[in-house]
Amino acid sequence: MSKFINDSPVFIMDSGPFLDIIPTLLDFLDLKSRIQLARTCRFWKYRIYTDLKRWPKTIQLPYLGCMDTYVGVHNTLENVIDAKLWSMIRPPEDPKALEQVLQKMASSENSIRRFALTTNVDFKNFLHTDESLRLTALLFPSIEQISLEGNLISIVGIRRIATSCKKLKHIEFYQCHTIDLQNACRLFNTEEYQQNLERIFIYQGFWSKYSVKLPSKVDLPFMALCQRCGLYFNESKNDREMLCLHHPGTYNGFGHSCSSFDCCGSNTPRYSSTLGCQYTFHQKCISTEKKHYFELHDGLPENMFQKYPDVKFSFRCTERRRLDKCYKRWNQELKQDE
Repeated sequence: MSKFINDSPVFIMDSGPFLDIIPTLLDFLDLKSRIQLARTCRFWKYRIYTDLKRWPKTIQLPYLGCMDTYVGVHNTLENVIDAKLWSMIRPPEDPKALEQVLQKMASSENSIRRFALTTNVDFKNFLHTDESLRLTALLFPSIEQISLEGNLISIVGIRRIATSCKKLKHIEFYQCHTIDLQNACRLFNTEEYQQNLERIFIYQGFWSKYSVKLPSKVDLPFMALCQRCGLYFNESKNDREMLCLHHPGTYNGFGHSCSSFDCCGSNTPRYSSTLGCQYTFHQKCISTEKKHYFELHDGLPENMFQKYPDVKFSFRCTERRRLDKCYKRWNQELKQDE
């Protein structure tokens, strides 16, 4: 019997012919099946977790609920979730909910490795903290866009992102009242960001345009404020690509539902609107003139960076979430714990 076993041909999984068909085999499996296969033996674990190109480039985090069901007086939470307009939905009850999700994803070296080439992460309605930004930098060094929203982050967390995620193309600072925007933008003044970064979107509230100190040429020498769309753009890319989304027409009205741009009919953030209906080259801002784009910037990020004619608006009236009540409740809970 022993002799029979020794003389029998042995199938070696590391042999050349078998290695050639592994990619074909894995193409038939979905993500869950690949993870299950990786648990069967060391061979499959090594092959699956080292072939990073076969892991999805887009990751969607789970939806864990929200603090309350308010999504504007004209809409229901269920409909907003179906439309995937997460910027309308307040974050979960626990301000550290995102940290807990990312901690599970970073539970092992293999788990961390499989997200190395992920370019897009759907954070749903989660709110970032410094710890979640640290974990984001660890898990997703190749992400191309990130939204920094609210008052739970500091320059420490932003520095983690700036140090690790050097392929970022789009950065949003939305109502980050605890951040010195000049210091924050200065962190992205590197050669890598000069090559990759396309836009920075900053919105601190309608009245903040009179008081907030915005980034200058000293902070980001290769970025400039666009007179048309109100975004910070990369001047080195402006000669090659038309990335300025704007309305060439005139806005008529005072922000009501009947007010709109005469070029396409785009309204204001609470109604169907985007930053523009046509692409052109950015125009460097040379004056302090206050324009209507400050109102448009209060719109939903899921829509506002698309051309107006291309967007299929799910609702007639929308409203980006306000976090004041969230901060109030979290502060009350902290006082009770003390």
